[in-house]
Amino acid sequence: MKDTLFTVELPLIKTDEELEEIKKKYPKYDPYFITSSCCKERRERFDKLWVRYKPYADSHFLSQIKTNFHQRSWEMYVGNVFLEKGLKLKVKSKKEKQKGGPDFVIDEIGYIECVAPTKGKPDMSDSVPEMFIATKPEEIQLQGVPTDKMILRITNEINYKALDQYKKWEKKEWFDSMKPFIIAINTADLGHTEDPSMPNVLKALFGFQSMQINIKTGASNFSHRNEVLKANNKPVPVNYFVNQDFNFISSVLFSDKTVLNHPENIGDDCIFVNNPFAKNPVSNSFIKLFKNWTASKDEKEIYLKKNY
Repeated sequence: MKDTLFTVELPLIKTDEELEEIKKKYPKYDPYFITSSCCKERRERFDKLWVRYKPYADSHFLSQIKTNFHQRSWEMYVGNVFLEKGLKLKVKSKKEKQKGGPDFVIDEIGYIECVAPTKGKPDMSDSVPEMFIATKPEEIQLQGVPTDKMILRITNEINYKALDQYKKWEKKEWFDSMKPFIIAINTADLGHTEDPSMPNVLKALFGFQSMQINIKTGASNFSHRNEVLKANNKPVPVNYFVNQDFNFISSVLFSDKTVLNHPENIGDDCIFVNNPFAKNPVSNSFIKLFKNWTASKDEKEIYLKKNY
């Protein structure tokens, strides 16, 4: 049998109707997994990534990707990016693969955990609604971008997946408190177009909101906030990188592109930003591998500079 990511043998399809029938037949599987398995070009694109990533995958990877395709394929892609950049990933033993731990350990870099927020359950008030796509000219309509809901989904993943995991690692014998901790975030599943001047990940980390332009001088800056309100008016902090509270997070690596649509030069879609309060900063040799933003601070303000 061919070495494939898709361990469930699904037929290749030619029509949308055929695809919908297969989705109905396998309701427990992620629709993204089914679509990717039933399309020859997609299957080949993902399998190419899998062949390279397989030695580093944990023991649950192939079973979990059937139900969490976006999240786990992002992890696979990040692994491929690191390998393409010449970084040496630690190969986990069979025992380590079963016990869990960071998605990646790179001795000279640190611990890396991957997260990929989804829209959330449609019936939940804070979930991100599907973007309406008109199929006829008369269907075209104005629609707002649910930026706050997208930011809430990002913060939810950071809190639930990354930070909770880090707290568990601290109790393990292998944990090294001096190693940098990097969170790799993919926001592609959220669907809506982001602000080109300030990605939503940065809005979630630094509390930036909307661009403001001084009419007299032409100078621009961003308004700032410390929290975003959920539908029930409960405040959610958006200040991870503006104080000492989260100084154990060294940096974030992020992309708003789906793994399927990754660029020809793998990793060109990944953008790095540092935490100016990090207790364990990431080495410059790693930062230089990616497009990046530089965050710096003085006694009064935090400055963010785009370097690409």
